[in-house]
Amino acid sequence: MTAGDPHPHQYAVVVAGGSGTRLWPVSRQSLPKQMQALMSEKSLIAETVDRLEGVVPAERIFVSTTANYLEPIRSLLPAIPRENYIVEPESRGPTVAFALLASEIVARDPDAVVFSLASDHAVTEVDKFRQAVLTSLDYVERHPEEIVVVGITPTRADTGLGYLRVREPVQDDPLVYRAGKYVEKPSLEVARDYVQSGQSFWNAAYYCFRAQTLLDAYADANPLLVERTADFLKTGDLATYREIPGEFHEIDIIDSATYPLAVVPGDFRWSDIGNWSSLHRALAEVSGSDVVTSGDNQYVDVDSHNVFVRSTDGRQVVVMGMQDVGIICTDDAIVVVGLKELESSPGRMRALLDRLRESGKGDLL
Repeated sequence: MTAGDPHPHQYAVVVAGGSGTRLWPVSRQSLPKQMQALMSEKSLIAETVDRLEGVVPAERIFVSTTANYLEPIRSLLPAIPRENYIVEPESRGPTVAFALLASEIVARDPDAVVFSLASDHAVTEVDKFRQAVLTSLDYVERHPEEIVVVGITPTRADTGLGYLRVREPVQDDPLVYRAGKYVEKPSLEVARDYVQSGQSFWNAAYYCFRAQTLLDAYADANPLLVERTADFLKTGDLATYREIPGEFHEIDIIDSATYPLAVVPGDFRWSDIGNWSSLHRALAEVSGSDVVTSGDNQYVDVDSHNVFVRSTDGRQVVVMGMQDVGIICTDDAIVVVGLKELESSPGRMRALLDRLRESGKGDLL
């Protein structure tokens, strides 16, 4: 705790346990997307930590991950203290990760207010992002029984994201809304309605909460969620860890009548880098061109539009007269995908990976 620190109980947790399979074949189980440099020369997780500079001091930035990713992530984040890693034995889903991180932090600081954020997003307006974090932390410090979600104004009907309807403002300056209905990954028709309503935000998976309040909310929803997490922290037993119920959405499980949800509008450019289409879109915004290359840039094009090429194996890629296509080359796989197909059917990549497993090619994953 720094002398004279006006907010000694504010923490940030970067959640980094996912495998990023929808960015296969570049993102692998052994090296998922958050550890890779997709938007710049830095890994996505290093960019995420950099965005917290000046908001939360490094000694109160934590990383939540799984045991198999601990050492690779530590090598990417030298400024994060070793004791600030919250490690799951294996991935059990976001609710278990949140129960564990809240339990570990509240044991260190019973008054802790936590801002949690995903490790694999692209944010190109960092000052606005930092303001949303500060607004969230300030609001929760003044309303410790509430939970904040940072909402992104939707720019398209995306069926791969969650949507939060909002009700009346609960604070005008800076603006904070009372949250209404939450819908995870709606149909295209519903997503279009939400975008057109002007009263819905994307759930960016940026949450702010008093750690003890989140545990209380989880305990009310399912007592075993908190009880088994506490048992695991006492024993370190893997069998106990596997008894923690993990089939819930991290926020949808909460009874908002008892623990009200608030929405802080995030007025910044954002992408979750969920698949090749979203990475193409994010890089296109930065470059100002709809023909985007990354990786080794071994690429020649003639008369193509809305094309993404990533080459990591040094081979020359030549494209002519193509549209809405992603071409991804690694040393053991070449993938050609329809970018619009990924937009409208985000589950298609998962189906492709299932097909690879069924055909005996699971070693490629």
